[in-house]
Amino acid sequence: MDQALFLVKKVVSTFVYPVGSSLLLWMAGLVLLKARPRSRAGFFLVLAGGLWLFIAALPATAVLLMRPLETGAGSYADPRQLSNAGVKCIVVLGGDIRGGDLSAADRIACSSLVRVMEGIRLWRGISSGRLVLSGGGYSTELMPSAEGMAALAVESGVPHEAIVKESLSLDTGDEARLLSPILGKEPFALVTSACHMRRSLLIFRRMGLNPVPAPADFAVKKVDFGLRSFLPAATSLEMTHTAIHEYVGTLVVLIKGPQVARAPAN
Repeated sequence: MDQALFLVKKVVSTFVYPVGSSLLLWMAGLVLLKARPRSRAGFFLVLAGGLWLFIAALPATAVLLMRPLETGAGSYADPRQLSNAGVKCIVVLGGDIRGGDLSAADRIACSSLVRVMEGIRLWRGISSGRLVLSGGGYSTELMPSAEGMAALAVESGVPHEAIVKESLSLDTGDEARLLSPILGKEPFALVTSACHMRRSLLIFRRMGLNPVPAPADFAVKKVDFGLRSFLPAATSLEMTHTAIHEYVGTLVVLIKGPQVARAPAN
């Protein structure tokens, strides 16, 4: 994906999520109230923005949205079962990475850290396997996700020769396209966050690839609806944001259809 198009997509999509959409409702309501101080529409838009943000920040809302995504991803993969299925490659999809003078582990954001450690666990259980690390970067000031994960994998005992890096992709569609020549038609374990698994499988399979789900980074393995489930929290707002991102992303992939399965670039 072109970097400029990627950034435009990120900016536009911001206003689909709870914080951005609430801000839009507030701004629209305030403009109406400024033009017509007694405008009922303006009042209700401001009220709707606040109510939507409150609902999105509830742990109960986050769990209800996230749970179906993670349940559909299945359970943790077993290296022995992967070996019996002929899996030789463990593919780990990248995520966020941080800049600065940080250690290999501290440089990788939470979801990416969990993914790469799960990838290493599975790789250790597969004889003569390869650890394929994928993910580029949209800023020249940050190293690609694949490079950051590779540094941690090496520190964790994975030899350089067992690691394959794909460091040009900007999104999951790019990862599937760029990894296609490497993976071919052979089965491989696909490691990503559980909530991201459905969309990832859809994209990779439409590229003609043969992924075996190996979810990690579960957020709602245990559900407990108590009093705190109805008290807003910043972490719950972030989880709601992530869940909505996955639902919207999956819908876009379904709408695009065969366009996702374009041939790899030469």
